[in-house]
Amino acid sequence: MDYQLIAFDMDGTLLDTEKRVLPSSTQAIDDAVAAGKVVAICSGRSPKMIELDHASFGHVRYAICCNGTVLYDIEEHRVLSTSSFGHETIAAAVDALGDDDAMTDVFSGAEMYCQTSHLERMDHYRMGVYRGLYDATATPVEDVMAKLLDPATSVQKFIFHLADPAARDGLRERTESLPVEIAYSEDASIEFSPAGATKGSGLLALAELLGIPREATIAVGDAENDLPMLRVAGLGVAMGNATEEALAEADVVVADNDHDGCAEAIRRFLLGGERA
Repeated sequence: MDYQLIAFDMDGTLLDTEKRVLPSSTQAIDDAVAAGKVVAICSGRSPKMIELDHASFGHVRYAICCNGTVLYDIEEHRVLSTSSFGHETIAAAVDALGDDDAMTDVFSGAEMYCQTSHLERMDHYRMGVYRGLYDATATPVEDVMAKLLDPATSVQKFIFHLADPAARDGLRERTESLPVEIAYSEDASIEFSPAGATKGSGLLALAELLGIPREATIAVGDAENDLPMLRVAGLGVAMGNATEEALAEADVVVADNDHDGCAEAIRRFLLGGERA
């Protein structure tokens, strides 16, 4: 069976170390879409964050956002489906955070909410590299915890960006018994999604929506939150810059995110018909 769909993580995969999409990737995506293939984004980012870079993706229509909890139609600017938390789970995670100093992101539909005072101190939370992205896409609120804990807020993902990286393992230990999916990102960030909702479940949901068999899907990633999609895809592809865990999980490895790895994945496997 020929591969029909390829899904790319963004940070560390489709984006190079300067947070740009390489021209080789854009051209390969356009060639794939012209050949009738489906190219999707599969990211921890919110829909608004993905739309910000849409021009550099070429003709990508679908995005699996917020670590698989939101399916989004980029062309129609429309949320297709969501997987949301029960608020008792959110309250328990906030209790577990306790007095740890953290910047909090709250993902709800197409929006991401952040506290104004945190946005002013992103370097303190080791997130300064994303200042421009947050300025362009985050919705500031005065009290982000109130937003997160409000039963009227439908939450698909939240992140604690800890000021102290040493605090992350302890927070994970205090929350791993909750009905959540946990993933590390950045130097000191910990991401929470509803139990069973991962990039892998999001990839399968999009494939089902489009009538594409699992065996005809490709997932490309580099980090811990990419492991579920690398496992479930018909072909799991790790970038050359991937973590040891992602390299071990993948079926094949391509060049790194600064040296045309994404274009290689498209041309070898989606268009070239190469199998693992």
